[in-house]
Amino acid sequence: MPGPGQIPLPFPEPSLSFDEMTITAANRAAIAAVRRTEHWPYHVFCLVGAKKSGLSTIARAWVHERGGQFLEPGKSSELEYCIDQRAGVMVAVDRADEVVVEADLLQLMSAIERYEGRLLLTAREVPVQWPVESPDLISRLKAAPVTALLVPDEALMRARLKRACARTYLILSEPVEDYLVTRLGLNYAGIEAAIAVLDSAAAGRPLSVPLAKEALIAHDELRAQVHGDLPNE
Repeated sequence: MPGPGQIPLPFPEPSLSFDEMTITAANRAAIAAVRRTEHWPYHVFCLVGAKKSGLSTIARAWVHERGGQFLEPGKSSELEYCIDQRAGVMVAVDRADEVVVEADLLQLMSAIERYEGRLLLTAREVPVQWPVESPDLISRLKAAPVTALLVPDEALMRARLKRACARTYLILSEPVEDYLVTRLGLNYAGIEAAIAVLDSAAAGRPLSVPLAKEALIAHDELRAQVHGDLPNE
């Protein structure tokens, strides 16, 4: 932990392995399906979930476990060339629904099939809802099995809150944790924003429930004013 007067430096957080993840009823079935790679009925498999649900984390853990390659949609032009012509190659394309050039994804699928590999695609929506025009790509995506990450349960929310606090050196007491679970509800999206607000409000002080409540209310009111939802007084 940084000493007095020291500014914590934001080091990149190491990727989690499957053994290091918090696995609950909300993500257990999806993770198990992804890891049973040999039992995929097709060479392409799709994992879908909400924003911040852990899609990238799971994809990175999968390629680490399988000795594969992790690609982001910005690397679209490199998709086909990541195949090194060896049997059983494993590739994950994160946020695959954001790949701009459909031909690149189609060529990657063909290469994966040709070299008897496996391709994991992650996305927010199921493939039938992607803005795809190529009939060939649509057909291949329809053939791919899909599994989804569910909305978080309480156990997963608590684990995510603790991990977000650890990144900012914010100490999360049990009463504050209980309050945040109730305040944020069972959704992933608000965790990072809430912890950033609380870290700023705490400014090195112990975080209490009254302080957390005051900071989040003030943040919500300011955001509402910026978006015109509340009158300016």
